[in-house]
Amino acid sequence: MKRIALPMVLGLTLLVGCQNSDPKEETKPSSEQKQQKSVIKTEPNATFPYPNLLSENEQSYSLLVVGDNDNPIEKNKKIIGKVNDILSLPELKMAQTAYPELNIKTEPAYILFDHAGIIHQSKDLKELTTYLEQK
Repeated sequence: MKRIALPMVLGLTLLVGCQNSDPKEETKPSSEQKQQKSVIKTEPNATFPYPNLLSENEQSYSLLVVGDNDNPIEKNKKIIGKVNDILSLPELKMAQTAYPELNIKTEPAYILFDHAGIIHQSKDLKELTTYLEQK
C-alpha cells in the first residue's frame, strides 16, 4: 500500500501543477466586450499557497473534494452549474500530503475556492449545495 501511495501522490501533484493555463484563441472582441473584460480582470491572490486550486475568474468557483468515492460530484447538476474546476482526491492522507496548509481534518471534505482563496468548507454535500444555491 505504501509503495502505491507515494507515486499516486506525486502523480496527482504533477498533474495538478501542470494544468494547462494557456489562453484560448478568441475572435476579435468588440469595444463593448473589451470594456467588460477590463472591469472583470482581477489580480489573483499571490499569498495563497496553492494558486492552482483557485478559480480562473470572479464568476466561477473551483472545488476540492476529499474522500467521497461513493458519490461522483461531477454528475451533480447543482454543483457543476456553478463550479468550473473539480479536483477529487480519494483519501484524506493524500490530500493532507498534497495540501498540508489547508489543514483538512475529516473525510469527506468539500472545499470551495473563488479567485482569491477558500470561501466555503463543508463535510456535507447538502450543505455545499445549499451554499452554492444562495450564491
